[in-house]
Amino acid sequence: MNHPLRLAENPGLAPYDVSSYRGNRGKNFYDLDKVLQRTVERYSADYEPAHKRALTLHLQGYGHIVGGILDELTEASHKEGKYGEIVKYDRAGNRIDLIVYSPEQKLSRKISYEYGIVNLDFHDEWKFPFTDLHRYSLAYLANQNGEGGMTCPLAMTEGMINVLKAIGTEEQKRKYLPLVAGKNSTSHFMAGQYVTERVGGSNVGANRTIATKGENGKWILNGEKWFCSNPGDLWVTTAKIEGTDTVGLFLVPRIKDNGDLNGHHILRKKDIIGSKGKLTVEVVYEDVEAEALGRPAHGIANLIRYVIRTSRVHVAVAAAGMSRRAFMEALEYSRFRMAYGKKIKEFPAYSRELAELRILYAIQVLLIFRGLDWSGKGVLAEQLTTPLMKYKTSSLSSQITHRAIMALGGSGIIGDYTCLPRLHNDCIINETWEGTHLIITDHALGAMNRAKIRDSFIQEVGKNFEEAGKYGELEPLAKLGKTLLSRWAKDLEEKPREWKETYRVDLSDLAFGALGLSEFLEQAVHDRKAGNQSSLFDSFAKGFAGYLYRTLPEAKGDYEAMKLEQEEITKIVEW
Repeated sequence: MNHPLRLAENPGLAPYDVSSYRGNRGKNFYDLDKVLQRTVERYSADYEPAHKRALTLHLQGYGHIVGGILDELTEASHKEGKYGEIVKYDRAGNRIDLIVYSPEQKLSRKISYEYGIVNLDFHDEWKFPFTDLHRYSLAYLANQNGEGGMTCPLAMTEGMINVLKAIGTEEQKRKYLPLVAGKNSTSHFMAGQYVTERVGGSNVGANRTIATKGENGKWILNGEKWFCSNPGDLWVTTAKIEGTDTVGLFLVPRIKDNGDLNGHHILRKKDIIGSKGKLTVEVVYEDVEAEALGRPAHGIANLIRYVIRTSRVHVAVAAAGMSRRAFMEALEYSRFRMAYGKKIKEFPAYSRELAELRILYAIQVLLIFRGLDWSGKGVLAEQLTTPLMKYKTSSLSSQITHRAIMALGGSGIIGDYTCLPRLHNDCIINETWEGTHLIITDHALGAMNRAKIRDSFIQEVGKNFEEAGKYGELEPLAKLGKTLLSRWAKDLEEKPREWKETYRVDLSDLAFGALGLSEFLEQAVHDRKAGNQSSLFDSFAKGFAGYLYRTLPEAKGDYEAMKLEQEEITKIVEW
């Protein structure tokens, strides 16, 4: 055979170090994740043995799917020409305002929906409670493929299920729960959230959509919605009750009971930086038929309690999942790539970078599930940690994905070489969902200013420092933590209101620093109480303290003593 370009003889085209590099596809993402496994083990300790086995097997099964077919489908559905489109009219000229997704996107949603990641408690064969530990472990795994056009809809759908269960009428539950949660439903994560308006943004009370009481208990809505997340079959929305400033919460089906399109008109899809696998659109309401969700006077309170809070937890979970995948990609690449005669993971600076990425994603995972545990136990500190974690995890994830891109060098910026550019864009938009940093830290400050919540936070965090201080090797870390916590409490007690509002981001960073260090120390103490002389989490805590010294002005002390030894770095990276 002729080789006119002599490709076979070209030395530049010979196989090289990353010729066989394939990223992490084909691996079981649960089996690889020691942080998640530890979390599941600890928080399921009091489960019945059969429940615990079933939980582990279900997570292992999804880890296999996420690392395999879902990874492939996510990549395939994020190519040009594969993104969702708006079909405004049918062949007869009737307005249908239908969102059409690619076959790959629809199959991806179908697989996860039918696996039960949002609705396992609606599966007859599942005989155990579908706990928050279980559902958010699944969501965390799902987000290791990025938003993927699926995990934002997952959050919207879970919010819909929660609000229907909590305040829906019996008729609404009978009618709509089978649609959004039923095992045989064909509406796979197609519940949406239409709240934001151009005039209001996060200030929902400034919105101008009006709700007028109609017939048969229905409401008629007229107005517009500027950000409609996951336009689909059913959504929650807000509107002011006509003649008042009261904002009500409403339920809107895409199709009315008579089969007609409900009176909404999709104007266009948003050209947003990330999360392109699912559509975000603008909508005008023209006599939309809606049903009240709960008492209209409680609209904003119910929105925050059942919908926004759920979404904020999902934002944090998404950030942790994408941070985890970024670390995975940087680690896997370092096992192949050679430079100056050795693999790049063997360079001390690179391995230290990997260690810090693992520390920063690990603290996200551990604190998310700590907050969920507190929520289940009624610990008031959770009312601070939920907005705090939304802010910190989403900001950290953008930093982690960016650092992972840099770790891969030129290969890191190529979208058909690695998932990292897509994940990075998804992380950036994740920062804006359910409150930007300035908005969400205002909510965190509101919790900080409530004495009972602040006292609960100080108690929960402080007791970890007290316990850790009993061990000589942990005492310096506990001392640093006590200093951070004391400084935070002092600022809240002594600074004037205007100062606290101006520096609420700083207060949130300080609270997170103390909270994160206390969590790593709690993990280290837990291992000692289990009979171990030391714990890998000693090094995690030490590495996190070093990170705080570099990034948190209030962290004072012996930075040199907190620098990890190479042996510690290696253990963290390879764990």
